[in-house]
Amino acid sequence: MKQWFALLVQPRKEKVVEKELLKNGFENYLPCKKELHQWSDRRKLVSVVVIPSYIFVRIDPKEMYNVLILPHTVRFIFFEKKPAPIPDVQIQSLRILLESQEKVFVQDRNFAVGDKIRFVHGKFTGVEGIILEESNNKRKFIIRLDSIGMDLVANISAEDLVNAEKLE
Repeated sequence: MKQWFALLVQPRKEKVVEKELLKNGFENYLPCKKELHQWSDRRKLVSVVVIPSYIFVRIDPKEMYNVLILPHTVRFIFFEKKPAPIPDVQIQSLRILLESQEKVFVQDRNFAVGDKIRFVHGKFTGVEGIILEESNNKRKFIIRLDSIGMDLVANISAEDLVNAEKLE
């Protein structure tokens, strides 16, 4: 059964590995966002990798070796000596958040767990995550990618949220 896994790749080789995975028929997702970069003579909108050195690959665990023999791949992320699958909902939430074009930044995490929430209105409908902090009806919202210990953080408005644990 196909599942999402986090693949660690050599630094600054994410886009090269993404093309190689596609060429070999492996479904993958490289989270990128558009940023305006300015040089002394010009400005350009560039695609920037959001989580450096990681690509998400949707494969059957039996196919891992076939992925690892590709150039510039390092290893899959394991937890307790087993490949650490990433739930589909986390990948979908990541895609929705990045496609929204809101300001998003990534940070390594070691936070105390806050309220688990779900968006019920607006462009993030269905996205689940955790509240980091709150001030003046604005909240810092995170999508937690547990298997690689990373979070995506966005400032969001409180009116579109409900407590996800109360919905279950």
